[in-house]
Amino acid sequence: MTFDCAQTLIAVDWRPAILAVESAASAGIEFDQTSAAVEYDNLLRKRWHDFRELNLSRDESLADAFWLQLTADWAATCGFSPVKVCEIIRIANDSLYGAESTVFSMYSDVIECLTTLKSAGIRLAVVSNWDISLHKTLRAFGIYDFFETVTASMEEGVEKPDPKIFEITLDRMQISPEKVVHVGDNPIDDLRGAKSAGIKGYIIDRENPSEGNLYISSLSELPKRIGI
Repeated sequence: MTFDCAQTLIAVDWRPAILAVESAASAGIEFDQTSAAVEYDNLLRKRWHDFRELNLSRDESLADAFWLQLTADWAATCGFSPVKVCEIIRIANDSLYGAESTVFSMYSDVIECLTTLKSAGIRLAVVSNWDISLHKTLRAFGIYDFFETVTASMEEGVEKPDPKIFEITLDRMQISPEKVVHVGDNPIDDLRGAKSAGIKGYIIDRENPSEGNLYISSLSELPKRIGI
């Protein structure tokens, strides 16, 4: 079974400029937050291609260096003291991956579902439109080891709904598509993408009751759906 991550396993509220501004404010810096957010967005937009390219290296240290340099350049543009840069980064990382994360939160039905599936001998993987930090995020929530392989779109240079990202995962697991079920929250990226690769899919919609054979409202429904 393969899982999407964002809004399937983990709720995500990632707004880079807001995170940067809030982290700088928490570091005790006084500044015009509106203009600083615009400046951060502009800098990130100009460098986004470079960020996508470095993901292909699969080197997390390059990604860390990217965010550090971006923050340093943003701080200089805004007139912040250079000594505050490392503190801003530390606060931002806590907000991302710390115990009190304000960006990510794992859904309450995840651990029980993964434990049940794993105990039943179901092989698990993640296929997600995400950058290289997907691995770090799954580790932060203690669920990385449930998965045989984790496929992040930016590391592969292809993203859902392109069936190739599913095919990459199937190749790594040495398994045929008819033996796999994919679960995600997006009807196009997850359901259509999986179907294009010959994989059956379910859509999770926690806001509404289960509707039809392809929708579930909780991951707790999965074991029964696949006959466990």
